[in-house]
Amino acid sequence: MKTNRLCRQGAWMGIVAVAAMLWGTPALAADAEGPLISLVRLAADRIDTVFRDVAASTRALGDEYRRLAAHPAPVTAQDKAVWIARSTTSGSTTGFRTWPEGTSAPAFQAAVPSFYSYGGTTVTAETVVHLRNFERALPIFRAAYHSFDFSWVYLTTADGMMLIYPYVPLDEAVNNEVPTRQVFYTAADFARKSVGWTAPYLDLVGAGLMITASYPIYAGDRLLGVASRDITLRQLSQTVLTHLTRRTSASAFIIDRRGLAIDASDTALEAEIERVNSANKDAVLFYRSSAGLAKDVNPNMEVSRFDWVNQVSERVLDEAQQSGAPEVIDTVVDGRKVLAARIESTGWFVVLVERP
Repeated sequence: MKTNRLCRQGAWMGIVAVAAMLWGTPALAADAEGPLISLVRLAADRIDTVFRDVAASTRALGDEYRRLAAHPAPVTAQDKAVWIARSTTSGSTTGFRTWPEGTSAPAFQAAVPSFYSYGGTTVTAETVVHLRNFERALPIFRAAYHSFDFSWVYLTTADGMMLIYPYVPLDEAVNNEVPTRQVFYTAADFARKSVGWTAPYLDLVGAGLMITASYPIYAGDRLLGVASRDITLRQLSQTVLTHLTRRTSASAFIIDRRGLAIDASDTALEAEIERVNSANKDAVLFYRSSAGLAKDVNPNMEVSRFDWVNQVSERVLDEAQQSGAPEVIDTVVDGRKVLAARIESTGWFVVLVERP
């Protein structure tokens, strides 16, 4: 884990070094076009690498949990009594104490796991089996979290229990819908027994836009549950966008394949994303023309008030759909130079454009 993380840090340092050499002029100068195309492609590849690493990590978590759960030990009445003593119930959600007895409950996102059952107050033998598995799996979930430090790492059993790391208090967890009906569970690719991804969504506890990788865990044909990892998109994207726009008059942004605004280097664009999404409690701001947005069916979608970014996004999406589209889109929109590269694992785009 540590070696992989150092390799990723080295890759980011490489981007910083290249950026420092390339961004010496105030605009997307013609004589810098070749290096700039390479830099935009490199930025998209860096994000793609993180997505692929997260997917691989999520799969590894699920595979290790399958191994740990393969041979459950018998459950005694005393085992059940211990966990009942560690339980607190609110509504139909039961939390189990994972911190030392006699100490206060941890703060939100403390380095402590959360164990929850969404099936009511009864602690059954199966409940105890899950809780034991959670305790055994905790070291690998903790290590996985610290290998990226983006956001949450968690596991949802097929019967509605959850291991979440880092800590989520009961008063936050109790507001959740039954976990097996939530998008982080249903996003798993059950048909192919592979990692699936959610669409970008707004984290309701203030982390901004997120995306989740989810992997279904099977023992033969029996579904054990789903392992999931979140990525806080702003933490990831700002690293890239900052390097792309350093010491230039250029603006950079990231959109998904439909034109949903993921993040932007421009402070006005960034503020609009936060304002519109927060007001709607969902990811609804698009960089599209009104005509382009009308093709979609979500009634809550909003078009950016910045016409120039809508025009640029429409052009990028149109050119990307053409047969034989280049690896890096190189075009001009309303007199502004535009470069865009696709993030392969998600189909999103990193876009660099001269400021209006």
